[in-house]
Amino acid sequence: MLEDRGVPGLLVATTAFEDAAAHQARSLGFDPAVVWVAHPVQNRSPDELDALAAMAMPGVLRHLTSDGGDGP
Repeated sequence: MLEDRGVPGLLVATTAFEDAAAHQARSLGFDPAVVWVAHPVQNRSPDELDALAAMAMPGVLRHLTSDGGDGP
């Protein structure tokens, strides 16, 4: 994994996939950093998507610049 090489990563997904992400992480034995955004994202206007991204950015930056995370 890239994290093993010192390259930070994270999962950005909608809240509809929280359970699926948790199950997948357990089955892979991996606890990824996750930033959740509101579901759904399709059919949102560009302004709405910009707002979702702006709300997610603090969490993205926190995960990419620290060694801690909130896995599923």
